[in-house]
Amino acid sequence: MLLRFNFERSLQAAGVLLQLEDGRMPFIRLLKLLYTADREMLAETGSSITGDRACAMKNGPVLSHIYELIKGESSRAMDWFNFIVTDGYALNLKDDPGRGKLSKAEVEKLAEVSQRYRSRDQWELSDLTHDFPEWRGNFPDGSSGGSYAIPLEDILRAQDREDMIGAVKEAEAARRSLDEVFGG
Repeated sequence: MLLRFNFERSLQAAGVLLQLEDGRMPFIRLLKLLYTADREMLAETGSSITGDRACAMKNGPVLSHIYELIKGESSRAMDWFNFIVTDGYALNLKDDPGRGKLSKAEVEKLAEVSQRYRSRDQWELSDLTHDFPEWRGNFPDGSSGGSYAIPLEDILRAQDREDMIGAVKEAEAARRSLDEVFGG
């Protein structure tokens, strides 16, 4: 199963989280909050906020395209930097990207996750994500680095939502069919 990364929704979701934390936070904190919100929306609705691909890395699960944007290694990095600037290991909100591409439920999920982990720093969040079964099952024991794909099925199983795997697969197949017909 795959999702399609959505730059605008990802940018707006990051903007919401940054606004909730006074416009600045360590980038690892943003990555952990976005991943947590994405995985919970997937389990609740069958779709994620960002459409990004999850990877298991040393410091826990990461949304790969967003990580590339933060590092400036994406073709859309300059578009990202118009709104969110990387300053060492921190991110600063330069301009409001809006919320128009996000649903009310998605904004509420982002706010709820931000509030839930408000008292945790980025390293505590990283440690918490090491408890996610989908990370433990896809990051090789003893590995000191690298990036390993986390299948959507594993994310759903980790949240006891095996019942949604079929529906998510069907939605992805329909999306791919539409892409073939209309280009995407």
